[in-house]
Amino acid sequence: MQCDAVDLLGDGKLLKKVLQEGHGDVPKVGDRVTVHYVCRLDDETVVDDSRSRGEPMCFALGQGDVIAGWESALPSMRCGELAMLIVHPDMSYGEAELAAVPMRSCLHFELELLHVLPAADAPSMFVKEDMSVEERLVEATKSKELGNARFKVGSFKDAICAYLDAIYFLGYEADCDQRAEDGLWSDPVRAEERKALALASQLNLCQSLLKLEDHEAALQHAEAAVALQPDNSKALYRRGLASMGCGHFTKAKSDLLAAAKKEPRSTEIRRSLEECQQRIANEKSATKDAYGGFLSRSD
Repeated sequence: MQCDAVDLLGDGKLLKKVLQEGHGDVPKVGDRVTVHYVCRLDDETVVDDSRSRGEPMCFALGQGDVIAGWESALPSMRCGELAMLIVHPDMSYGEAELAAVPMRSCLHFELELLHVLPAADAPSMFVKEDMSVEERLVEATKSKELGNARFKVGSFKDAICAYLDAIYFLGYEADCDQRAEDGLWSDPVRAEERKALALASQLNLCQSLLKLEDHEAALQHAEAAVALQPDNSKALYRRGLASMGCGHFTKAKSDLLAAAKKEPRSTEIRRSLEECQQRIANEKSATKDAYGGFLSRSD
């Protein structure tokens, strides 16, 4: 990649090659950006992959929340752009030795800029560890309501950022220590409020991802919603839709049947169940045809 990459800083410490052109906004300091990324070592070992987790990363640019290589590269990208980056240790983790990243490692990133939310429109962010549970509930509620407002006008990527903020404040993000978090919410009333708000945020986040046809990420958050309330019909229904979008039709049918039993009057659920059953029938038919053809060729 080095031969056709752009040296962004002029010192060889941050190289960039555009893999897919973007056509949207260029982020500025203070803007809230949403990215997907894959991080590899020199030997191609994958050490982190946001897509495999089904959860894009959101952060405010220029606040020191990410490595210096990202902070310097993102202002050169347009929304929708996919780029390869080679980041020198001085622009990443330097002398630090992390569990998956050896000391003084050069890192290779596939970085995709999914969305840019201008600073004026972005919700204010706080570090949740510095907040009381009451303050966290307030901020989570604000973020969820902002997400709802964005969803209603069709700004699904903006809605996703807001719902992820709500989940962050409630301590349900993917890499969070749930045992430690649960210990902070010892008051039964506050704990119940937290759970209800997290369920709504996960469900709405799943719905936003379904609108964007990101079925793998939607499935991750549908699973989180079902974990919070296993008999919730919306959680089961949306997990069924996400599974169907991923091609897991048998699993989808099970969830859609369960949702239909809980909401027998829902034509929407019944229609999705019929579609899933049809896809299962089509798969069986295709398999039978292929097997029959094999037998004919063998004869």
